[in-house]
Amino acid sequence: MKLQLLITALLAGIFLSACSDSNNDKESGDTSCATPASTTFFRPFALDSEDYPFCSCAFQTAFGRIHYFDDGPRDAGETILMVHGNPTWSFLYRNIAKAMIEDGHRVIALDHLGMGMSDVPLTSEFDYRPRSHADNLEDLVVALDLQNVTLVVQDWGGPIGLGMATRQHERISGILIMNTWAWSIDAENPGDYHELMAWTKQAKSFSSISPTFFCDFLLPGQSELNALAADPSRGAFYERVLAAYLSPAIDPTTGDYRTSEPGAAMQIFAESIGDDDAFQGEVEGRMGNLRGKSYSLLFGLSDQLFGALRCNMALDPPCPNGTTCVCDDELLPSRVKGGCSDPAASEFHVCKSSDGSIIDPYADRFVEILGTENLVNREVVPDADHMIQEEAPERVIQALRKLLDHS
Repeated sequence: MKLQLLITALLAGIFLSACSDSNNDKESGDTSCATPASTTFFRPFALDSEDYPFCSCAFQTAFGRIHYFDDGPRDAGETILMVHGNPTWSFLYRNIAKAMIEDGHRVIALDHLGMGMSDVPLTSEFDYRPRSHADNLEDLVVALDLQNVTLVVQDWGGPIGLGMATRQHERISGILIMNTWAWSIDAENPGDYHELMAWTKQAKSFSSISPTFFCDFLLPGQSELNALAADPSRGAFYERVLAAYLSPAIDPTTGDYRTSEPGAAMQIFAESIGDDDAFQGEVEGRMGNLRGKSYSLLFGLSDQLFGALRCNMALDPPCPNGTTCVCDDELLPSRVKGGCSDPAASEFHVCKSSDGSIIDPYADRFVEILGTENLVNREVVPDADHMIQEEAPERVIQALRKLLDHS
């Protein structure tokens, strides 16, 4: 078995080397891997080429190489730039990227340092803070001289991607925003964002108990949910998707950690919600630079962090004035099988107004900041959880096509 895995890894490396050599042949006019670091980059783990049929590129930063793919025609009118969050990598966007490339668009998706196929510098060398990730993304965008960019963001990809976009706004033509935020949150008085602040506090307590908590629990748990969304039958595709999400941090065949500081990048991301609020405030302060850009909102409402407003049982009343704490079967993620009668549904109670409308604070705030004039589309997927790219990829593709048609 190990010999087979070794052969697979070697073949993956040979494929990548050939792909890189071809992509860096400047005389051919193909600039899909225009950055010099691509010529010596080899994938650190193997992937099925049908699942992830993209050529790997690399961009050298002062702290290590960022892995990204850059597929589709270079002369396309729009470049789609996809930015992931935690605890994922560019694999999360594979289905959307395939569809957009087939539509004739240029598509770029990167892996933040410490995640995916990018290098994993020690925390003594790179701080893994969102501000630093945003700087790296901006450096890549400038190095590739991207223009007419349609930005796609989710989770930490929101503050990072919008952090870049608010400084390089002349390069941005449209934005698809999914389950994220881009503003300061008061840790002592989080209001509608209490679930997000509770999560970052939990992450700190988990790390005090186990420094490898993210690799031991969060990454495997989220990876399994992603794999189940892709293949509910738990067949061969399920196994491949599960391995793809685990592989950046854990060898799925042995369970061994791949780095000396397992899960550090993921842990720092979670803690940064509270620790790096100043960065989020700076992004919020520049969001006015994006007013006038076409944008769309697509939110999975069963997401505990960024979906429908959860009831804060620590307060009396647990919901804002004029709203009621209720359970709605339509807002439960697919893993809750028994509907609102299931004990597992108790943590998914949400605040609803008297007319039955759902309080959706994150989407509401983006509309407040960016205005309604250039809002192309606002949609929700009631039963989609945090990783909407895995749970409802067809809805993401539809939303992106509508945004591109408008642009």
